[in-house]
Amino acid sequence: MSQTWRDMLLVFGLALVVRLLAMLPVQHPGYMDAAYSYDIALNLLDGRGLTEPFLWNYLDDPSGLPHPSHLYWMPLPTLLATLSMIVLGSGYRPAQLPFVVLSALLPVVSYWVAMETGNSRRHAWLAAGLTVFSGFYLRYWGQTDNFAPFALTGSLCLVAAWRSQQAVTSISLRRAAAWALATGALAGLSHLARADTPVLLLAVIVAVAAAAFRRSRVAGGLWAPACVAAGYILVMLPWFVRNTTVTGNPFPAAGMQAAWLTSYDDLFSYGRDLSPAGYLAWGWGNILASKLTAAWLNVQTVGVVFGMVFLTPLALVGWVQLRHHFLYRLVGGYAVLLVAVMTLVFTFPGPRGALFHSGGALLPFIAASSLVGLDTTTKWVASRHRGWDAASAGRVFGIGLVGLAMLVSGWVVYRDLSQDAQPVSRGVVGWLARHRQLDQVVMTNDPPSYCYWGGGPAIVVPNGPVDVLLAAADRYAARVVILDQNRPLPLAPLYAGETAHPRLSLVETLPGNVQIYRIRPAQGN
Repeated sequence: MSQTWRDMLLVFGLALVVRLLAMLPVQHPGYMDAAYSYDIALNLLDGRGLTEPFLWNYLDDPSGLPHPSHLYWMPLPTLLATLSMIVLGSGYRPAQLPFVVLSALLPVVSYWVAMETGNSRRHAWLAAGLTVFSGFYLRYWGQTDNFAPFALTGSLCLVAAWRSQQAVTSISLRRAAAWALATGALAGLSHLARADTPVLLLAVIVAVAAAAFRRSRVAGGLWAPACVAAGYILVMLPWFVRNTTVTGNPFPAAGMQAAWLTSYDDLFSYGRDLSPAGYLAWGWGNILASKLTAAWLNVQTVGVVFGMVFLTPLALVGWVQLRHHFLYRLVGGYAVLLVAVMTLVFTFPGPRGALFHSGGALLPFIAASSLVGLDTTTKWVASRHRGWDAASAGRVFGIGLVGLAMLVSGWVVYRDLSQDAQPVSRGVVGWLARHRQLDQVVMTNDPPSYCYWGGGPAIVVPNGPVDVLLAAADRYAARVVILDQNRPLPLAPLYAGETAHPRLSLVETLPGNVQIYRIRPAQGN
């Protein structure tokens, strides 16, 4: 076995230990996305298929419960959790395992990228260390969400596109075609994890087509994207068939409606016109202001979350040094396109987590380029200060970067642990169980988490005033409303006790000012 393979096995083992330790305190899904994937996995195990026993949005104007699942989020996290539980048994721990393992492979990608592009074993180990201790991502790698699957498949998709270009340069068209097919297949797996993968697919198609065209003119420019598209369709076709069977459209429209939000909370609106016409009626001043705000927030995400602050300037210096390298041109193009889409198209979901989720695929390249930037910087300083040994300084500062990454990661884990509290849904489910009302349709801010803790059918509290809440409740036969400190803004007066409604009666207030209301049926119902 070569030194490189031994190193990569050691990297994987180290990463796996760190991931397992970080996940030990995480015994339950910590937020809606993770709970959603796990809930639907249990449905699959119980023979209920890809259906939701709840509604967490109203974007597709759902007719009722149960509702077809994954018309907004993608199914790969659910499928991974299901397969793991088939083998290991039901429970959140078994469901987490594939995500822990996949995330432990990402530092291996960092090692390989740094070794291939920098030809330095020192860089490779440091890049792996920076990805093992990945700051704000560390607490999410083992959740039943798309962080780990997309980060791994997305980064490998970019690497495969580069290898396809290398094969074209070496006039090995058969090998280039194989790598192009692999690029498409990895893009398909990425799309099964995240709905914004068409941004990645566009970036790699343009890149491999341009590389092939430069080498073999028109024919090359045609076969390369064709191979990528073929690999992508091969993976995605079953999912397109499922969507067409369920909705009549291979690409459900619910996700694209997020482009017409005028606030993030509109994602949970009921009966609102989320369309280009409604969006333009908001006014160009508001639209421009929202784009500028999103741009600033997304820049912060890139600098603070992706680069943990201290890596960001070094990564930029490294990217300048590597700007003629095909892989870094490709990754840079994808990164710019991703930030642009999350700013100009998905203006509200982007800064609220979508960019964070997708950014995991960039971490190996940020780590590798930051080490190139570190060497460039130390050499520049050494050239201006006698007695400075650039090589020694690079080694010391490289270890220091990994140490800083460990400190940031430890702080993030400690902060999240110190903020953990008993979930609202758990207390509500307990109260409803004691009063034998779990069979009632409940309105809550987080239906997937409510379902995870043992609740029955549920729909999301709509972002609107009381009359909108009651309209949704009447349509879906809801009889209980749960309001907590995260209630929609239009319901703030009701939550504060400043207003009342004859059809809503407060029956209990749980610790944390969690309010349980009974909904009286409308007259004639």
